[in-house]
Amino acid sequence: MSNLDFLGGVRTLWSRFGASSSLITDETRDLPSMKTTRILTLTLVLVALAVLAMAADYTPVKSPTSFRGLIWGTPLGDIPDLVPVQKPKFKDTYFRRDEKLTFGEADIISVAYYFRKDKLYRAGIAFTGRANHFLLKERLLRIYGPGRGVGQKYGWMWPDFSVEITYDDDAKLGGLYYTFEGKLD
Repeated sequence: MSNLDFLGGVRTLWSRFGASSSLITDETRDLPSMKTTRILTLTLVLVALAVLAMAADYTPVKSPTSFRGLIWGTPLGDIPDLVPVQKPKFKDTYFRRDEKLTFGEADIISVAYYFRKDKLYRAGIAFTGRANHFLLKERLLRIYGPGRGVGQKYGWMWPDFSVEITYDDDAKLGGLYYTFEGKLD
C-alpha cells in the first residue's frame, strides 16, 4: 500500500465522521512510509541490543591495577629485583628469586613478569595439580564473579584487561595470566 492509498483511506474515514481533511497536506504526503519507519526502528533496537550484549561480556568489578605490588606499565628499570629468564623464547620475561610460591591458598611453581616496550604488561603463574587449579579458580570467582569458559580456559574481560586460567589434565599443569591490554605510554 502506498502512502497516497493510505492517506486517501484516512481522508475517506475523516470525511465519514464529518472531520476536515485539511490535516492531510503535501507535507504529510512526503513523510517516510510505515515500512521505512519500521525498518529504522528495528535497526535501532538491534544496535541497542548489540551494545548491551558487548557490555555484558565485561566483568562488572574493576580490573586489577597491579600484581604483587607492581603497577601495570611500570618500567623495567624501576623494578630492581627482577632477573631475566635464561631460556629461548622467553625474551622480555623476568622472575624474582625470592618470589612467594603461594597465591591465596594455592601452591604455585613460579611467577613470570612479561614486558612490552620495557613496561610491565603481563604476569603469569604456573601451577600443578587439579586441587591448586580449583583453589585458584575459586579465589578468582570470589574476586571477579562469574567469568566465561571455553574448553580448558576460563577468564574475565575488561575493555583493557583480561584474566585467564587454564589447566591441562594430561600434563597436570596450569597457568594463570593477568594481561594489561591497554596502551603503554
